[in-house]
Amino acid sequence: MKLVDSSLWIEFLRRKGDPGVKHLVARLLDSETAAYTCPIRFELLAGVKSGEEADLAQALQFSLHLPFAGDDWREAARLERELRAKGLTIPRNDLFVATVAIRTKLAVACRDTHFDAIRKVVGARLEVEQF
Repeated sequence: MKLVDSSLWIEFLRRKGDPGVKHLVARLLDSETAAYTCPIRFELLAGVKSGEEADLAQALQFSLHLPFAGDDWREAARLERELRAKGLTIPRNDLFVATVAIRTKLAVACRDTHFDAIRKVVGARLEVEQF
C-alpha cells in the first residue's frame, strides 16, 4: 500500500502525463494498493478542469481513503513547529499528507521534494518514494 500524493495523481490524470507515472499509478490501482487522504483529494478537486471530475472520482473509487483523523491536526502542528525550528517552511497540505503517512506507516509515492525535506528531519518515521 502506498499513499499516492497529488503530484502523481496529476500526472496520472493528464492525457499527456509521464507514461512511467501513469503505469505506476495504474498498477497500484489494479493491485488495490493505492491510498489517498483528505488533503490530497482537496488539492485534486481544486485543480480539476471541467469534465475531469468524473475521471478523478473513478480513480479515487479504486483507492483506499485514509481520513484525516482528529489527532492528526495536533501532530501536523507539532511537525510544522519541528520543521520550522530547523529553518524549513513546508506547504501545509504536504505536512498533512506526511502526518497521515507517518501515522499509517505508509510510504508517500510522489514527485515532490518537500517530502524529502521532511524525511531529513523526521528520519525513518517517514518513507518517501520519488518517481
